[in-house]
Amino acid sequence: MEKKIHHVCPWWLGYLLLNPFRKYYHNPGNMLMPYLKPGMKAVDYGCAMGYFSLPIAGLVGEAGQVFAIDIQQKMIDWLTRRAKKAGLEGIIMPVLITENTNFDDLTGQIDFALLFAMVHEVPDKKELFETIGKMVKSGGKVLFAEPKGHVSLTTFEESIVIAESQGLIVLQKIKVSGSHAVVLTKNPLQIRVC
Repeated sequence: MEKKIHHVCPWWLGYLLLNPFRKYYHNPGNMLMPYLKPGMKAVDYGCAMGYFSLPIAGLVGEAGQVFAIDIQQKMIDWLTRRAKKAGLEGIIMPVLITENTNFDDLTGQIDFALLFAMVHEVPDKKELFETIGKMVKSGGKVLFAEPKGHVSLTTFEESIVIAESQGLIVLQKIKVSGSHAVVLTKNPLQIRVC
């Protein structure tokens, strides 16, 4: 059986992801406002340099928290600088994933999680969705989007099946420019059978 190689977006591409023209097709405020309120706890998983993290912090406000999670130190470093410059360092909690990282302290604490154009880079999707499923509280939401240019509809739907196996069900399909996208929710009625 051939092993799939997962490509991770290089850190220097993070600068391109911050391009101001990106707001014309991926406007964070418009995209995320329906799911976020002041005081919420949110996760931006695969946050890169914080294109979405900073706007999320603005939406959850000083009473909220944003756990900005990435596997690349340079991405986290730039995110931290940007958060400080924007006066959001008290809201944004940067998290670098290492071999020893666990999210036990976030179990059942998260109101909203963003998985934007990054699930296809993860070698173990089941583990990722299990982690997100544990973090998100009952009734919490997950915006899951993948770029159509990198991810086929079939592969996206396969990821949804994995998410559902971890207690996250499709609440609605949404339109996100150039992307396959859904909002998942943690199903409070589902009893997982191991």
